[in-house]
Amino acid sequence: MSALPSILSASKARTASTDAELLAKAAMNAQGALQWAMAANLYDQAAAALPADPHTGKETMQAQAHRRSARNCRALVGTNAPNRLIKDAPDYGHMTRQAIAEHDEEWRGHGL
Repeated sequence: MSALPSILSASKARTASTDAELLAKAAMNAQGALQWAMAANLYDQAAAALPADPHTGKETMQAQAHRRSARNCRALVGTNAPNRLIKDAPDYGHMTRQAIAEHDEEWRGHGL
């Protein structure tokens, strides 16, 4: 009987992950069409669809990445600026590396 809640929880997580993936793909399509506000909204929805990390209670790395993409898109609202590659945006690359380092440090603190 105790397995049923964990099966339902895993099913919810898979559904949320699938929903977030579809929203992120739609956001990428909106970016391609230079629809920055729509892309930002879709990225925010993708982040919100993902459950919190069960170990820390915080947003997952994937959700944080969606939030960063949403902030970048919001910064481009009202422009016709095309998408830039990460190698052309060193600040974004630095933010990503810093977030990954913080996540790794947090897990080292848990003895993993």
